[in-house]
Amino acid sequence: MLTLEHIALSLPVILIAAWWWRGIGLRDLALRQVRHHCRKADVQLLDESIVLRRLRPCRNRRGRWGIGRSYAFEFTVTGERRYSGEINLHGAQLQGIALDPHPFPGESDEVKKPVYDSDNIRTLH
Repeated sequence: MLTLEHIALSLPVILIAAWWWRGIGLRDLALRQVRHHCRKADVQLLDESIVLRRLRPCRNRRGRWGIGRSYAFEFTVTGERRYSGEINLHGAQLQGIALDPHPFPGESDEVKKPVYDSDNIRTLH
């Protein structure tokens, strides 16, 4: 028989599972955005993966509180060196994507230029 005690004990498990499931969906969203950005920047995303680096409460551009997620990834230009990148989300909203300074295709490794996808650089560290 289902009692109030069973419901009270099941509720936290259900909430944790729902939060975990939403996190997986947001990770997939971030990965799709990183793939698109790498294609646009003419670089190759390495390992076809991103890693959750930070999870924290933060404000978005409009001052609303939410959960901020930062994911790290690696990319290459020529296939010889790995460079780091970062994508920041506030909920499901993209806050910015940053690529480490890297040579553009056809340039030598000596010339390095930063590439930013968003004008909101303050969310990137």
